[in-house]
Amino acid sequence: MNKISIIIPIYNVEQYLPQCLDSIINQTYKNLEIILINDGSTDNSGKICDNYAKVDNRIHVFHKKNEGVSSARNLGLEKCTGDFIGFVDPDDFIELNMYELLYNEQQKTNADIIWCNYCKISSTGNIIYLGEINNNTFYDLSLKNNKKIFSKNFYYILNMKTYIWNKLFKRKLFYNIRFPLKKTFEDLFIFMSLILQTNTIQFISKTLYYYRQRDTSLCATFNTSKFSLDFIEASIIFGIDYNYFYNSKKELNLYLFNIYRIALKNILFNKHRNKFQIQEKIIIKESRKLLYSNLPFKYKLDIIRRCLNVNLYYKMKINFSTKKLNF
Repeated sequence: MNKISIIIPIYNVEQYLPQCLDSIINQTYKNLEIILINDGSTDNSGKICDNYAKVDNRIHVFHKKNEGVSSARNLGLEKCTGDFIGFVDPDDFIELNMYELLYNEQQKTNADIIWCNYCKISSTGNIIYLGEINNNTFYDLSLKNNKKIFSKNFYYILNMKTYIWNKLFKRKLFYNIRFPLKKTFEDLFIFMSLILQTNTIQFISKTLYYYRQRDTSLCATFNTSKFSLDFIEASIIFGIDYNYFYNSKKELNLYLFNIYRIALKNILFNKHRNKFQIQEKIIIKESRKLLYSNLPFKYKLDIIRRCLNVNLYYKMKINFSTKKLNF
């Protein structure tokens, strides 16, 4: 039986940590290596980790100064020895058979990544959102020479949530790949690197992961302008890689358009817009790129409308006399 390493970055979550750890140590799949990274917690989280390690020899605790979730996960990647890797956030919990089901699917399909459904809950446990995977689906990204098949599968995958925690990965995918430091949306950055090394992905429709959305969590309190800038930066980087490897732009442009809309909402409607000149330049650059791309006409109109609404369109200096706009 292959070993699964589960990496949990921990910072000031004493209220939720026992439920998280109980759901992991009681998994029906027993060959686990549980890596707890205490990222400089100032509450009792570190003591809780040590106490659990005393009663379960599969648990390995590492205490470090606070440097953020990416740094903690990277340390976990350095310390783990499993054949497969999973991530769980310390304020979440999982079904007791989650890793057994993910592993069994992996053995059936030999997929590089196994991806399950999830449920978003409030801090009090009320359901906020249920995942949208309705059927077990196998996606083949190995047919890189067949652009039609590849683009279709790739587009569907990009429209799924790119969270790192509701998945089981072959360890080999993380060779020379680590989480970026000081980025708001670190999951997106690493997902883009991982997907370029992935040949096959298996989705299963069972809801196995419970993501807790807290009012004081990082996602609930992040700086929206920095979030958007990181989001765009990751997408630009990925766009370069994607075009370099696959030379196909249609699905990529649709994906970038959706990111563009999020960025425009989060940055340009901000009351302190004058502080974000760097982000504005990126928006202008990406807007021009999308207008000159092969996006459908309705999306280009939407870009123009949104830019006009925030008095940005005149800065784009679009030449309507050129046929490159493809209107």
